[in-house]
Amino acid sequence: MVEKISVQFIQPGLFTTIQDAGRIGYQQYGMPVAGPMDIESYLLGQALVGNRDNRGALECTVLPPTIEVLGECIVAFTGANMKPTINGIEVSRYIPYMCHAGDVLSGSISECGMRMYISFAGGIDVPLINGSVATHTKACIGGHEGRAIRKGDQLTLHSFIREAITLSDSSDTSCRLFNSALYNRGGRYCHEPFRVVLGEQAKRFTKNGIKTFMNHQYTLTDQCDRMGFRLEGPQIEHIDGADIISDGAIFGSIQVPSNGTPIILMADRQTTGGYTKIGAIISPDLPRLSQLPMGDTIQFELVSIEVAQKIYRSYMAKWGALHYLARRQSRYVFRLS
Repeated sequence: MVEKISVQFIQPGLFTTIQDAGRIGYQQYGMPVAGPMDIESYLLGQALVGNRDNRGALECTVLPPTIEVLGECIVAFTGANMKPTINGIEVSRYIPYMCHAGDVLSGSISECGMRMYISFAGGIDVPLINGSVATHTKACIGGHEGRAIRKGDQLTLHSFIREAITLSDSSDTSCRLFNSALYNRGGRYCHEPFRVVLGEQAKRFTKNGIKTFMNHQYTLTDQCDRMGFRLEGPQIEHIDGADIISDGAIFGSIQVPSNGTPIILMADRQTTGGYTKIGAIISPDLPRLSQLPMGDTIQFELVSIEVAQKIYRSYMAKWGALHYLARRQSRYVFRLS
């Protein structure tokens, strides 16, 4: 009989949800995709703990939960630097660790970035809805009862194959193929412009409106969440109003309602929207965007479709090498001395 491993939440963190790669293929029925805000960090976590398909992980916002492990499991921390700890000892992100019954996982308020991912070998065992465990709190579906984690919640983990790993002492640096020094996300949460491709609806804006959008900084307001980032800054001028016949909404598309201030649609976006969309942020820039805190300022840079495609090809080549390295690292699991 396979032993069931579980984790108990001593403290829930600020806003912790269960996410996988998202609910793909159901937008035509009005079902939001959800999934991780920072897909890079999520996928690297899955690779590091040896999950061959995308399993449920914890997305932690600003402050991570405090978790007691009730059994043996493998865990990895990726994304924002929340100084993760195991039994009070700070550990590196981007390295898999072996945990035992009674071990406590925790951390502190993020020093850099907004979202950290805690991945477990085997993944979190919660019911699938439309082929996904991703939590969408506004629709109250997915994850654990369709909501954020609460104090006292207990979650079961899927089993994993122990024979496929090599245990290494935490002081052994020879097996650190993939670590926070090699992939330090901190330097990437910078204020480089976010590259944008204008869309068909850009013709609904005046030339001055486009110029305003491209030449001014915008501030992330306190109305930023997993559904969308509301920005504050100079108004973007429409030619004839902001309303359109509702059409599809994508991660990174930039709506401009009648007040002229943009909204960037994020992971929990609605499936369609009736406001003009001036353009979309290119895919390689979305993980960096998802890690920006409220109050940060951002600026946009216009690129052509051809340039965006070239950037994407280069990005995917680098991503493939990074993901391969993470897969290799998953063979070497560290234990604390």
